[in-house]
Amino acid sequence: MRAVFLASAVAAATVISGATLTVAGPAAAQTLRVASFTPEGAVGVQNVMIPWMEAVEAELGDRVELIPFWGGSLGPNPFEQFNLVRDGVIDIAWVLAGYTPGQFPQLQVTELPFTARSGEEASVTAWRLYETGMIGGTEDVHVLTVWTPDITAIHLNEPIQSLEELAGKSLRTSGGTQALFVETLGAAPQTLGSVEANEAQGRGTIDGQLQGWTGMNTFGGFAVSNAAYNGPFGAAPFLLLMNKSAWESLPADVQDVMTKHAGEPLARRGGRAYDEITRGIIERQTADGYELVTASEEDVARYLESFGAVHDTWVAATENGAEILATYMQLIEDYRAGN
Repeated sequence: MRAVFLASAVAAATVISGATLTVAGPAAAQTLRVASFTPEGAVGVQNVMIPWMEAVEAELGDRVELIPFWGGSLGPNPFEQFNLVRDGVIDIAWVLAGYTPGQFPQLQVTELPFTARSGEEASVTAWRLYETGMIGGTEDVHVLTVWTPDITAIHLNEPIQSLEELAGKSLRTSGGTQALFVETLGAAPQTLGSVEANEAQGRGTIDGQLQGWTGMNTFGGFAVSNAAYNGPFGAAPFLLLMNKSAWESLPADVQDVMTKHAGEPLARRGGRAYDEITRGIIERQTADGYELVTASEEDVARYLESFGAVHDTWVAATENGAEILATYMQLIEDYRAGN
């Protein structure tokens, strides 16, 4: 009878004014889908996304679970990644500005040639430029960080000694700013994804591609290219974006942890990793007979005179273009001065 009484008392105690009370257990982890259209071995996944995920989970413990989806398993089209994040198909994703035409025109200042000279320099200054509030296109998402890969090279079927030799050629570009540069050279741009570019170059429908060394390595571009021309030819900007509703659903202290491990520290880490990996790739490729020609300081000065009109064209085509370019160049100077 005592047991029955106690059981009845407990049951009755859980009902107050018609509301059933439950004993609170540990809060369920916030589950977020983190995705990339690239394979897991891609430099950006290994050196930006995964380190950020690990740092966040290490600090937050079981309060958040970041579930990876690599290789395009939540959407393989590189040109649709921004839409997938904005629409909530993916919670966090790696987005290439050049693959989302018209969305981030100001940020694509990093693609302009004769500006930044390393991935780390471009990455840090790109993030600082974003922090000025001058970069549009991010209103419907939350930006965790901005970074770039190694500086773009021009990978070709046959070696060249100068940019002047590219007149009349057809070259793969990753977006509008690179296309402006190629047009200024007197060549024909074709905006293609990396895999499509390799197929086109293998068929001979393009003569080469503007691509970082790490991108060539990740997507197999060296199988269809035999030579490269190196110079300060810009760097394609990347963004680590989060769905806005998913971000706003997080507690403030969770947001603080995610922010702490992103931003400029993550941008610097990403750019530096690309630079270091690039040095190793160049060493291996040239040892295997890949022909490399690097523009001299004198060459670059001449190119700025001959092809610097690409800056003016970009400024004229971009809202607040003059202010954006001037700010970006000043940020580069600040970075080089150790600031």
